Amino acid sequence: MRSRERTGRRSGESRYWRPRMNDRVLVTGGGGFIGSHLVRGLLSEGYRVSVLDNFMTGHRKNLQEVAGDIEAVWESDVRDLQSCLKAVKGVTAVFHLAALASVSGSIEEPILSHEINLTGTLNMLQAARKNSVQGFIFSSSAAVYGDGPAMPKKENMKPDPMSPYALHKLAGEYYCRQYSALFGLKTASLRYFNVFGARQDPESQYAAAVPIFMSAILKDEPVHIYGDGEQTRDFVYVGDVVRANLQALRSEGLNGQVMNIA
Repeated sequence: MRSRERTGRRSGESRYWRPRMNDRVLVTGGGGFIGSHLVRGLLSEGYRVSVLDNFMTGHRKNLQEVAGDIEAVWESDVRDLQSCLKAVKGVTAVFHLAALASVSGSIEEPILSHEINLTGTLNMLQAARKNSVQGFIFSSSAAVYGDGPAMPKKENMKPDPMSPYALHKLAGEYYCRQYSALFGLKTASLRYFNVFGARQDPESQYAAAVPIFMSAILKDEPVHIYGDGEQTRDFVYVGDVVRANLQALRSEGLNGQVMNIA
């Protein structure tokens, strides 16, 4: 692992902390589809970026082009609190994307999903608190809304999680809110809808619709649509998700807000 000495000092005394270029930030799940795009976005904005990822679902190749610009890569697991504490030391903000991002996977293995998606989130929040981190941006999911017919989905709607994954994400949001209220940690939870873009792996067991469809089309294979074909989804480009994360970090008065990213 490569690391450098920390320079500069964050302004923890101000009521509304503002991130500065050259601040050190940590991206958990930085080797994943969305995380690797966020790493690039942060680097392009002048931030000093570290990554924590166990590469269970992420890929090192996703970071290959910017490997020389990343300050440190912690090949660790968010389920291990001590690893989280080490990775967070010296950073001013955390983007927490590490997750087992699968509804079906959470149904098949609810305990594993709980450990990664909820215990892992709590570990990162605790590590952030212990290290006086200024900003914590949590990647949540529109799955918390459930399958109700009301459209559009709005943040003030009553959640109705229909899977362990959705439940764990919702609980993570509440933990973020509690850490803001109890400990003053500036947090925000971003509810992603269906994200698409480059480096989305169609071969993954958790692959989404767009890469699966595109892979089939490029191979001149049939595109399989399940159900009656009347179902709808809200897709959002990964570049817009990156911009949303950056904007959330720069927002004033973060105290556990929830925001749709659609």
